[in-house]
Amino acid sequence: MLFQPRQFPRVSLATDVKVHCGDEVFVTKSEEIGAGGMALQNAGRLSVAQPVQLSFSLSAGLELKLDAVVWWKRDHRVGIRFDPRDGKCRLIIQQWVEEQLKLA
Repeated sequence: MLFQPRQFPRVSLATDVKVHCGDEVFVTKSEEIGAGGMALQNAGRLSVAQPVQLSFSLSAGLELKLDAVVWWKRDHRVGIRFDPRDGKCRLIIQQWVEEQLKLA
């Protein structure tokens, strides 16, 4: 199976993420993030194509809440694709990622 290269660069991010899926709400940890999505740990209860709403903080005072969908699943890890219509949050994430890459 061939994979296309990522459209958006990603950086490591270990932060709590509140996941809302239907009537269920749970908190898990992120692994990495880019403007297009993020990878989550210990979220094996989610299913591919399942819509979710995520709440998390990129840094102190920078809280985000956005809609997304489960894009892939491997073991207890899942890949989340952010809603492409949420340009505001995606731009904030993209700028934050670019700043982290400059600092590295």
